Amino acid sequence: MKYSKPTGWDAPLGKIDIKLVFALMFAIAGLAWAAVSFMPRDATSQDGPRVIASALDEEGNQVEPEYTKASSNRQREQVQVDLVSLVDSGAAVALSDMDIPSGASVGVSDAVINAFLPILSGDHDSFVDAIVAMGGKIAGDLEGDHPIFKHLTKIFAGAKVDLSRITVKRYEQQQGRRMGMRRNVMTDDVDTEPGAPSEPAMRSQVMEMQPASLFPDAPGKSDPSAIEVQIPVQPKGEKLESIFSLVLTWNPEVKLWQPVAYRTIQNRLVEED
Repeated sequence: MKYSKPTGWDAPLGKIDIKLVFALMFAIAGLAWAAVSFMPRDATSQDGPRVIASALDEEGNQVEPEYTKASSNRQREQVQVDLVSLVDSGAAVALSDMDIPSGASVGVSDAVINAFLPILSGDHDSFVDAIVAMGGKIAGDLEGDHPIFKHLTKIFAGAKVDLSRITVKRYEQQQGRRMGMRRNVMTDDVDTEPGAPSEPAMRSQVMEMQPASLFPDAPGKSDPSAIEVQIPVQPKGEKLESIFSLVLTWNPEVKLWQPVAYRTIQNRLVEED
């Protein structure tokens, strides 16, 4: 089912050498959360690492983003058209290398449109309708906006979208959720002068919400059908980039792709003073 236009819409520098990862798990509002976080400063701040770039490829190299406005009804309609084409083509490639059930090769773009467009528009009624369209269930006693909608719209409502860098790939389960630090191995033949500037480092922040209450029958992230769709955006009023990430699994009972995780990813190439 395609996402239908709601009323009131107008109302991923050089290679990284060090990656620091801090993980924290906690529960809030009945949702499962995971956070990988950092606190870099921007170029105007006085303390902490300086952010060099936020639009990065998977290897931590700076790229030139191509953001498309999506603040008006007409602009979002065009984003929807482009998303369908791009996600369908990306899914065809990703799913061709996966052992998935017959019939699961279609419908990925439907789920992406249903999951992303109401968040982009900031329309809660459309969010509720889209959850139902994906085979989900909304509690009848919900008071106010759903927590997932509240948190995601703070970042993605009215954002610009980089359609040129949308990716669809097999979901890779992250190893472990404990607090820790990881550093790439430095070779012995690299001489570091005292006081010499440090190499740029890529730091990532990932916040994840698992909508088990909305999709109680959806297979989990460990299911072999799990795929991840990433959509780079520039949040409204921000200079730095964030990524809307959606992890989907195929539910053979309802024959639909359903969200098992909504993720917000922020990659930063930083330089220590």
